[in-house]
Amino acid sequence: MLVARANGGIERIRAPRFVLAAGAVETPRLLLASGNLANESGEVGRNFMETVSTLVGALHPEPQHGRRGLPADAICWDFNAPDAIPGVAGGCRLYHASAESGLVGLANFAVRAVPGWGRAHARKMREQYGHALYVGAIGESLPHAQSRIDLDPVKRDHHGVPLARISAWLGETDIARLRFMAGKSRELLAAGGATDVFEAYSSWDRFSASHVFGTCRMGSGPAASVVNADGRSHRWRNLWITDASVFPSSGGGEAPSLTIQALALRCAERMT
Repeated sequence: MLVARANGGIERIRAPRFVLAAGAVETPRLLLASGNLANESGEVGRNFMETVSTLVGALHPEPQHGRRGLPADAICWDFNAPDAIPGVAGGCRLYHASAESGLVGLANFAVRAVPGWGRAHARKMREQYGHALYVGAIGESLPHAQSRIDLDPVKRDHHGVPLARISAWLGETDIARLRFMAGKSRELLAAGGATDVFEAYSSWDRFSASHVFGTCRMGSGPAASVVNADGRSHRWRNLWITDASVFPSSGGGEAPSLTIQALALRCAERMT
């Protein structure tokens, strides 16, 4: 294997086993740039899945002390199941997101939550600062043919290797899930007395790469997957992949870290 060093040099490394764990963007980039390595199925770079999310903010009549940085770990798992959302495959989770919204500072509150200018704006700020509540939701992302990682035809790193190019696409199922998540978030806020919604956005409005998955998915056979259930390449028996690129789906809103660790531990056990 050829390895590029930070000083610009190239070194050849020989080893009985290689473990690739560069993430769902850089792992397929490295394989594609290495002569389509482990891509006998044509699935390297395909099935890219992003973080499908919504965030809704509303003002409450009473102070909520959101400026103090309320925790973001109050989670509702009621809809975290494959069939929990009517007519939609895959679930989601809802959570308290006042801290995650970034609205804990006075300047952000003045720009995003309270419109106006001058004395009237200052008066509203004194009346409403700290009254904001947020509900966020993260949903399952399903593989889609139009979402993928490939090599940029123009841009390269300082070694001359093509950079990764991300193509993200929301399918009809993703859009239906976003509508449900946004609607349920508004319901929760209204039930708590916060009906004055001042901000709402989702993956429809902006790309979110906090958690990304797929692109080297695991599977039972080499025709439609890159690695097996142990993370081992179907073709190259001394190559293992141990990151979120092997995920066949993203789950119903759970963070992937523990699953990545569990898969890596299983891979290590099977290698010995």
